[in-house]
Amino acid sequence: MTVVLTARDLTRHYEVSRGLFKGHALVRALNGVSFELEAGKTLAVVGESGCGKSTLARALTLIEEPSSGSLKIAGQEVTGASKAELKQLRRDVQMVFQSPYASLNPRQKVGDQLGEPLLINTNLSRTERREKVQAMMQQVGLRPEHYHRYPHMFSGGQRQRIALARAMMLQPKVLVADEPTSALDVSIQAQVLNLFMDLQQQFNTAYVFISHNLSVVRHVADTVLVMYLGRPAEMGPKEEIYNRPLHPYTRALLSATPTIHPDPLKPKIKIIGELPNPLNPPTGCAFHKRCPYATERCVTDEPALRLVDNRQVACHYAEQFIEGNTA
Repeated sequence: MTVVLTARDLTRHYEVSRGLFKGHALVRALNGVSFELEAGKTLAVVGESGCGKSTLARALTLIEEPSSGSLKIAGQEVTGASKAELKQLRRDVQMVFQSPYASLNPRQKVGDQLGEPLLINTNLSRTERREKVQAMMQQVGLRPEHYHRYPHMFSGGQRQRIALARAMMLQPKVLVADEPTSALDVSIQAQVLNLFMDLQQQFNTAYVFISHNLSVVRHVADTVLVMYLGRPAEMGPKEEIYNRPLHPYTRALLSATPTIHPDPLKPKIKIIGELPNPLNPPTGCAFHKRCPYATERCVTDEPALRLVDNRQVACHYAEQFIEGNTA
């Protein structure tokens, strides 16, 4: 398979004012993320609010420049790329935003919004652009008469279909979806997710799917990246992560996921406290203040991301969870 997206030690730091005479503080919103993504595969990024998911999305879609590290799209390095190269790279990576109500221009007809990427990035005639737009509308389940309507005339599910159609107009190599179903009714979420998967199969597009809903992630992902305070906590194949999570944070997230048929023998793991202040992160393991298994080593030594049982995990005691004996 062809690797279309590669990140190596990707970081994004922000300087934040602490008030008069106090200087600035550094927020490490993204602090060393690495992965490879192949064409036609889906990387799901999960974690609590504030863990760096959306910051990663902005870096991958070139909305913000990484502070350090390497980012390659279709084998081309983003850092140091010329304006012409960046223009081409932006064609190769598109984004679907969380809110279908805010991501569409309320003053522009749907047909014009879908045709705009073609107008800016191609030399197609007006007739050719219209034909491509109508073909894409049909693929996402919109009718021909919707071409001349405005966004306020559509439901939330239809608007997200429009947003997805717009993102796919240039047939990008990578599509970043930031919580694309969280603003939709549960009855509509499955339809939109199935549409995502159908288009991925048709165009062989690689997806970075950002979500806090682990049930949704299990439906769409090939690989799962669990983030905590800007850093990867665990990353590996979906079935490995769901069947036998090795990081206490991953175990707690999965324990809190509602299921239709809960296992009474499976212990519930509660996370105590809130996400630490990113201006003053804890020493050692960032999760140690909330971890039920933390020891003195966790307080002082930061665990490196290492290979354990066919996945990468940042925990000193990951091996203890392989047999499932630790409750």
